[in-house]
Amino acid sequence: MIAKAFSPAGLSAMFASNIVERDYNRTGAVGGGITLEKGVKVIVNIEEADNTEINTFLNDVKCDCYIVKRLALTLIRRVDKNYKVDIKQYIDVPIGGGLGTSGASALATALALGKALRLKLTYEELARIAHRTEIECLTGLGTVSGLVVGGVVLVLKAGAPGYDKVERILVDPSLKIVLGYYGPINKKLVLEGKDLGLINRYGLEAVKNVYSNPCIEEFMRWSLWFAKTSGLLSDKVFIGIKRAVKAGAIAASQAMIGETVFAVVEDEFAEKVAQELRNIGAKVVISDISFAPARLL
Repeated sequence: MIAKAFSPAGLSAMFASNIVERDYNRTGAVGGGITLEKGVKVIVNIEEADNTEINTFLNDVKCDCYIVKRLALTLIRRVDKNYKVDIKQYIDVPIGGGLGTSGASALATALALGKALRLKLTYEELARIAHRTEIECLTGLGTVSGLVVGGVVLVLKAGAPGYDKVERILVDPSLKIVLGYYGPINKKLVLEGKDLGLINRYGLEAVKNVYSNPCIEEFMRWSLWFAKTSGLLSDKVFIGIKRAVKAGAIAASQAMIGETVFAVVEDEFAEKVAQELRNIGAKVVISDISFAPARLL
């Protein structure tokens, strides 16, 4: 049995963590982000076997993708059979740059494998399993909330899908997102020594201010304010932000938590902004905004 699913990537622009001990459904993050037309396609192939075996591949290279394997085992335990499972992930945005690839992989895998196993679970139930798996694997907190909605989103109440509250900001669908990625970073190292309580307070303030005047200009204004005020803005990204705006971007900020510039750009300026970021050593991706959530293919 073969099943396919796609999840948009989801960059985070601001966040405030919300940890509820022993309650994954109410643990998550308040924040704001943008889902992208580029993201993660997953193809799952299952066949009955004497023993369960899970193989994971990333862009056709066999790898040990822990979050996807963990999620697959969770779902397989719901059936009374053993399976050989091949999970192929095709990711067309940089990994480790604050673009939500772990959450997108988990969600797309949950949808595809849920179909392949013929599980009697709703879309929301599968999304909650992806949300929990990402928290257990320490790869994110609130990414899945945005991926099941799509667009430019504000997560106003933290938690798994169905327990959270997500609002979408209306934006011009012709706008492009230009990403300038400098390399992967270790989130734990970045956050060590930071006052997480203070970061959370700044994140809540940023979300509140955007929600009071919901438009892309305010979203970007408070995204950059959060990046600067929280102390998470890197020098390299700050230079990229200034270059992007000078080249014609409406606004730019830093994806959280990654060494990645994201710029909101009118179509006519997209390539000019992209070239400016390439000139200073960034790997560039241009994407539309995805107004559709993660889905089966």
